[in-house]
Parts: sequence; structure tokens; C-alpha cells
Amino acid sequence: MFSVSSNDLSRERGALTGRTFATLCLAIFLFLSALVVWKAWQAADGHLIFTLDDPYIHLAVAETLLQGGYGVNFPETSSPSSSILYTLLLAPFVALGIGPAGALGLSLAAQGAAVWLVARLIWDHLLEALPEGLRLPAGSGVALLMPLALNGYGLPMTGMEHSIHLFATVLVMLGLHRTAETDRVPFWLIPAILLAALIRFEGFALATAAIGALVWCRKGRSAALALLLLALVTAFYAAAMHRLGLPPLPSSVMVKSGASAAASEGHLLSVAINGLRDLNTSLMDRNGAVLALGCLLTGLLAVSPAVSRPGRLVAAVAAAALGAHLMFGKFGWFGRYEPYAVALALVALTAAGGRALSTLRPVWAGPTVALAVLGVVAVPFLTTAKDTPAASRNIFEQQYQMHRFATEFFPRTVAVNDLGWVAYRNDGHVLDLWGLGSEEVRRATRSAGGLTPELIAELADRKGAVYAMIYDRWFEGRVPPSWCRMAVLRTSLVTAGSDEVSFYLIDPAEAPAMAGALARFAPTLPAGASLEVIPCPRP
Repeated sequence: MFSVSSNDLSRERGALTGRTFATLCLAIFLFLSALVVWKAWQAADGHLIFTLDDPYIHLAVAETLLQGGYGVNFPETSSPSSSILYTLLLAPFVALGIGPAGALGLSLAAQGAAVWLVARLIWDHLLEALPEGLRLPAGSGVALLMPLALNGYGLPMTGMEHSIHLFATVLVMLGLHRTAETDRVPFWLIPAILLAALIRFEGFALATAAIGALVWCRKGRSAALALLLLALVTAFYAAAMHRLGLPPLPSSVMVKSGASAAASEGHLLSVAINGLRDLNTSLMDRNGAVLALGCLLTGLLAVSPAVSRPGRLVAAVAAAALGAHLMFGKFGWFGRYEPYAVALALVALTAAGGRALSTLRPVWAGPTVALAVLGVVAVPFLTTAKDTPAASRNIFEQQYQMHRFATEFFPRTVAVNDLGWVAYRNDGHVLDLWGLGSEEVRRATRSAGGLTPELIAELADRKGAVYAMIYDRWFEGRVPPSWCRMAVLRTSLVTAGSDEVSFYLIDPAEAPAMAGALARFAPTLPAGASLEVIPCPRP
């Protein structure tokens, strides 16, 4: 699957082969990715700005790791990172002063590797068996659609760990297929299983299914080794979090997933209820419905006697992991949650049914079905790719400007609901009122009384917050009455939570200083962003 076949070597020069096809897919991916990154760089006035604020949380945690702590406010501890491993991978780049470039480089490398591997799989199981005259047109169509179907042009610019998760997912699936096909476990399968789980918590479902698949293949030693290593690393992480006074799951995971929060608290019935609720939400989502169909198809292929043993194995693993995502996973958020699940379905469907598809009559029926499936999956990610420069501009206009105000114009302790850019490259204390960077806030949000104005005011006073930058619509009825609204930052709206950020004064003694900072800040804003200054009445 990873080597050049004898058929490749025997073809006449200039013919489309598996290697040239994979190279074509990778070349198209790299060229269009470079174009998207360049357009985003231009849109952000010559800055490398990701399309979400979230990656800057990882970068801020990596900064704290280099100081010997964990969280965003050294030495205070918190667990806002959605990955066990990703902040460790970013730390060397942060130490070198190239954190964002390192995050983008990791994402592009992982996404490109996944594109190459999936291209080789599609060639081996579908395109190679086609008549010579169909290989080039079908291959060209796949080369254009497949990277897009994996959100190849939008996902790396989120700056998150999702591209690495996608790559690990593809490696696991190909490793299982190789194991069933050759009766030998490839050396990279166990590391890939570990990477899938440690880079994203959703990867634990695939890792568990993969270990079960190894047992089914009668590879008990490999399954036991993978299970032992996964258990040891997970236990070490959980013990480290416990020692820091933190729950075993990150705050970011529990804030966004009721099932995860319930699992962390030991409420198993609540886990089931939240899972069923999330399943219903998934089926109402367009991409969720597509993946539900993929789950059904892979499940059918897993029990079909007409499918090869390796094909049935990967189909069964994919069906299990897709079912878990439908019940406990998320969709959307600029197309970052589901690409790994698309890769799961794509690899399984190709490995299990690709060769059968290539034998359909008339001869063009198989490629037509394959291209139609890729097209259906790729359509929403086309919008994501198109909107990536505008999304980078949005984060530049809003969160990056908030960072500038907090670090250059008014460096005081600040309360926010968008933690990333304000905390990154900021030596001051940042109080997160949404709960990602504050376990105390997260627990208060889940409590019976919720996050009340009184509790917010008490937290802000205890942490010494001088001012706040928040979305009013996220805190409707919960802004403490003692806070004075001094300004509103207005920007475009693509991926930010709101197009308006309100600046509140918390400490009345700082009113003259904050008013002066706002007056100096307003003229420096880029086009598309504006600041309305509101005089704060004297008490």
C-alpha cells in the first residue's frame, strides 16, 4: 500500500501510475493551500492569523509549559487545551519564537501526508482497475475533490490539532488493513493508535476499536502492547491533572460536551442522556446526516460476505468510530470537527468497496459514483476554503486587536470570554469568564445557580481584574451592575462569536487611565474595525 507496485513500474513512460497520481493530488493540495494561506496573510494586513481564536489557547499553554506550569496564567493551573499532546508539540516552536508558523507547518505536513496516503489507497482499490482511458479523467476528478473533501484548504488554517488527528486516523485505518491483508502488524500501527488518542480525545474511540480489531486479527501481543501503552500514558496524564487539582478531562472538552462533563463527574445516566441528545443534534446537521449514512454503509460492508476480510475489518472499525462521533462528537466550528470522520468513512468505503465499484457496468458508472460521493462531502468545505481569508481578517480585526489593547495600551488584569489571543504573548493575568481557562468558572457555570452577576463580580474582584472585554449577548442579564461600559469594538463577523466586543471598566479608580488608553487605541485600528468610546459616568 505504501510501495510502488509492479504495475506502476511496468507502465510506459507518461502513463498515470499510483505514484504519479498521489503526487498530483499532493501537488494540487500544496498549490491551493499556499494560495489560501497567502490570501489569508494579505487579508490580515501581512500577519499570519488563524481563522479561529482557539489555537492561541494552545500557544498560550505552551508558553506556560516552558515556564514550568500548566494553563494560561503562570503559576495558576488550568486545562484549556483540547489535546493531551498538541501543546507539547508546539512548545519547541514557541521557544524559538515561531509558534504560529510551527502550528501551521505541522498542520500542512500532516494534512499533506494524509492526502498522499488516501490518494494511494484510492488508486490501489479503485482507479488502477479502471480501463486505461478512464484513469486520467477519473483520477483528475479525484485529485481535485479528495483534498477538499478532507477540508484540506480550511483545516490547516484553523491552527489546531485536527489535521494531525486526521493523519493519525488514516494511518490507523491503513495499518489495520495491512495487518488483515498480510497477517503482520506494521511497525507504525501502534504509534499511530497512540497518536490518534493523544492528539484528540475523540481519537480514543478509534484507538479502542483498533485494539479490538487487532484482537480479532489474533494479534494479541500487539493489542496488549497498544492497550498497555495507551493506559499508561492516559493514567500519567490523569494523575498529573489530579496533582494540579484539575479534572481528568480538559475544561475545553467539558464546556463544549455535556456528556464529557457528566463522564468526568461520574454521572453515567447523564452521559447516556447527553449522548442521545447529541445524536439527535448530529442527525439534524447536514454533515452529520452524511456521516450517519457513511456509518450505515460501513456497517453493512462490515457484515457483507462479498467484501474481503481486510475490507470488512476496516469497515467495522469505521462504523464503530463513526457511531461514537455521532453520539458524542461535534460538527461545524468552521469545518474542524468532522474531517477526521470523513477520512474514516472514505478509507473504509474505498478499502471495502473500491474494487467492486470499479467493476460496475457501464465502465464509467464506478468512477461516477465515487466522484459524486466526494462531491457531496466536499461541497460544504468549499465554502470553508473560500471564507478562510475573511475569517483570518475577522480574527485580526477582533481578537488580535483585543490582544494589542491588553498588552500595549492597557496592560492590566482583564476578564474575557475569548481566551486565546488575549492570553497569548501576555504576561498579565487573564480571567476567563467562559470556563476554558478557569476550572472555578466552569464548575460555577454547571452549578444549579449558574454564573450569576454576583459571582462574576466576586471572581473579578478576587483576581484583581481592572476591566473586561466580553460579548454582551453571551452574558445577557449577567453583567455586574457595578461594571461601567466604556467602549464597543465593532468588526466583521465570520468565525468570531459576535461582531461587537464591549469594554467594561471594573475598577473605578482606573477610569482616567482606561479612557486615555481607549483614546490612543482607537486610531490604530485596521480598516473594518471601529471603536465607539462611551463616557463612563462618574460615581
